[in-house]
Amino acid sequence: MKFRLLTLLLSLFCCSVLWADTQEDITRLEAEMLKYFTTKERSTFFSVTNELKKVCKKSGDERLYYKAWGNQAIYEATQQDYPKALNMVQEITREARENGSIYGEYSALHAEAMIQLQKQDYRAAEDAFLRAVDFHHRHFPNESAGDDLQELMKIANHRKDAKAGVGYARQILNEPNVAPIHKGRALFRLSQMAFNKNDTAEYNRIFDEMMILKSTDGIATLTPVVEVNHAIINGDYQRALQLSDSLDIERKVERKALIYHRMGNDAMAYKYMQEYKKISDSITLVSHGNIVNSCYVQMNNDRLLLEQHLLEKEKNKLLNRFYIVLTTLILLVLLYFIWKSRNLVKLLRKDNKQLVYERKDAERALMDLNELSFFESKTDLPLTLAFKPNDVCDRLAASTQSRCHKGVAVLFQTELEDDFELLTNSDALKQLLVHLLNYSARFTQNGTIKLRCLDTGENIRFVVTDTSAGLGGQSKMHVIGMFSDQDNKIRYVGMNFNICQSITRLLHGRIWHDVDYTNGTRFCFEVPKKPLAA
Repeated sequence: MKFRLLTLLLSLFCCSVLWADTQEDITRLEAEMLKYFTTKERSTFFSVTNELKKVCKKSGDERLYYKAWGNQAIYEATQQDYPKALNMVQEITREARENGSIYGEYSALHAEAMIQLQKQDYRAAEDAFLRAVDFHHRHFPNESAGDDLQELMKIANHRKDAKAGVGYARQILNEPNVAPIHKGRALFRLSQMAFNKNDTAEYNRIFDEMMILKSTDGIATLTPVVEVNHAIINGDYQRALQLSDSLDIERKVERKALIYHRMGNDAMAYKYMQEYKKISDSITLVSHGNIVNSCYVQMNNDRLLLEQHLLEKEKNKLLNRFYIVLTTLILLVLLYFIWKSRNLVKLLRKDNKQLVYERKDAERALMDLNELSFFESKTDLPLTLAFKPNDVCDRLAASTQSRCHKGVAVLFQTELEDDFELLTNSDALKQLLVHLLNYSARFTQNGTIKLRCLDTGENIRFVVTDTSAGLGGQSKMHVIGMFSDQDNKIRYVGMNFNICQSITRLLHGRIWHDVDYTNGTRFCFEVPKKPLAA
């Protein structure tokens, strides 16, 4: 038992180390994926993302697997290969539906929306993002759909639909578990609305929320233009003029024109408006480039967070190694004491064999009690892989032979075809057979033990017959009672039979002791060919 425990501990330890290594590989590959997303190095990007997909598939990270695949489609769109990008979306959707993956279907919807956005087909992009938000709300009710709502807010701003933009911003704030970055961008959009309406109280309330968000989450939504607008709407024009110098040239002259207008200095306001018109007329906006850059910024933000996570893990590596060494030493010490304990047990066996036998019987009784409690607590057992009676019974008969007294033969006979399969709980059925065969092997001193499989029509019957002394006239006591004393040996016949009864009940079958059989002991049990509905 102690060696089993040690083996289990070592296995768990090794599994935890392998799991940690796998997670580190995933984090590293995800950071590299986001890094190369913003480059023209297509072959490197696809090499990294394909490796990430492979690791995710192996580790069962279904969500990141489809996210990486979706990013491949979006990457093709950033390179303006839209047909290839949309074909990849169709592949993702097809595989996701075949595998029943809602994560995959969502990734395909999000990727489709991003591709339409980069094509500058804003109507199709808005439709795809709305479908993605609806799908997200239906299948992930406890998660925020901020990624998609944020893009819808941008599309509304592009269409100069202030009402829709504000609506999406408010929806972001009402999302469950909304990410701080999404909350910050929604607040920024609402602050613009409050500023345009000259609603000082509302603007200041939003500004205070942004200040709190910056202090608690480090979200840099308090951009210079927000602070300039805060100074303007509160009438602090001199500070507004100073802060506006930190803005880009176009926004600086536009804000200064507004500030001087509010100050009543129309001459200066006119001067800056003329300058703003010149700058605006000279700027050529490339929409596709702006969209791609926006996508790149988002990817870079995600990459920086992942790289920060990797740095933190690197800092803790030495500490983790120390814990590994310490754990190994503890396990070695434990192994030493177990070895010493086993030597002590060997010495005790030489001095008092009878005590050891009784202790083993007591331990067996406790194990039987645990097993009995386990099956008694169940109301049903799950169906597992198909169970081939001939194959399993043949192997159990062979393994029982090694536990028999000298001269006892174990035979297996069947009426079933070799390829016949029984849909049941295979582990429980095997345990039931093991109990009956172990009982026969323990108490059959000579002769034979026979295991038979019969087809009774609706059921499959298993019969274990032996040439032991049998339960005889005391069969009722053995079946009902928990213990039986015979030849100065404790026999846990009743307990084992109670376990068998519990297992048979859970398998929707029945078990009985054939009291009419007089040449030894015979136990029979049946289970249905077809599993009953739970």
